Amino acid sequence: MIFVAVGTQFPFDRLIRCVDEWALAQGVEVVAQIATGEYLPTHARYERFMTTEVFNQTLYTASLIISHAGMGNIITAIESSKPIIVMNRQYELGEHRNNHQADGLEWMAKLPGVYTAKTCEDLTALLDQHETLQAGGQVGIERRQNLINFIDQAIRA
Repeated sequence: MIFVAVGTQFPFDRLIRCVDEWALAQGVEVVAQIATGEYLPTHARYERFMTTEVFNQTLYTASLIISHAGMGNIITAIESSKPIIVMNRQYELGEHRNNHQADGLEWMAKLPGVYTAKTCEDLTALLDQHETLQAGGQVGIERRQNLINFIDQAIRA
């Protein structure tokens, strides 16, 4: 099962539509957290918002996470030894207040087990390989601090 999470602040219809259409064509099970999006998946099971318990259980059972470029989801996926595909919201498309998510994609791709997509075509290409995408490995306390330091340095650069 693939788990898609867009966060709670903004909808991300472009991401949800892309994954839903791919999953329908491939017959792959998808569960999505869609926030206030207008696009309602026709194939994926979805909830607008999830409790922490439901979110964590869904993430735990997923083989792959797909997310907006939110650091919380990225860190959670890495800590849970799950590969994650990150797609950025784009300011030009009215998906966010600014382009900070686009700015971060390059350094996010350097994180272990993190794959990045700017477009639906990029995302679909990664989804076509979903069974071979690798997780970054378990993150202990020391590696977690190193990860946080790396992210902090990348953001400040």
